Amino acid sequence: VDALLEGEMEEASSSSGKFEFDVFLSFRGADTRKGFTSHLYDRLKLHGISAFMDSDVLQRGQEINKLLDYIERSMIFMPIFSKGYAESRWCLKEITMMVACQRLIIPVFFDVEPAEVRDQIKHFAPAFERHKRDANMDQQEVRNWRRALKTVGELSGFHLKNDTIG
Repeated sequence: VDALLEGEMEEASSSSGKFEFDVFLSFRGADTRKGFTSHLYDRLKLHGISAFMDSDVLQRGQEINKLLDYIERSMIFMPIFSKGYAESRWCLKEITMMVACQRLIIPVFFDVEPAEVRDQIKHFAPAFERHKRDANMDQQEVRNWRRALKTVGELSGFHLKNDTIG
């Protein structure tokens, strides 16, 4: 995790005057909240980098739409792509908002390949099939999600295998 903090994150805490948070962590809670994401969040705090993690700021029962406000109030975005990321409509809304904000995005590919995110294949494909078949789903929004994932999947980031995380 310390390798994530070197270089990319060092200037975050010194240039964040107009932002409430240096980093917004986007992740699928069931996949990484109690493991990698919690560890990363703690390390960011240890290094003086203010990070937004939904369980730290958002209380149970609060509108999840408030998450989108926290994205706007963050300087850097760090989506942690995992096998279940595309199953979450909220994760997909977050990544779309991050791309729209046109700020630095540092993707973490946690136990998934960048191509899975970029092309919505393997673990991402079944989730998008469900979104596509959902009659209540706005298909333009689904296309926006796909574009956002393609954009971020093409960015340089960190590729981590679950079995190498200690």
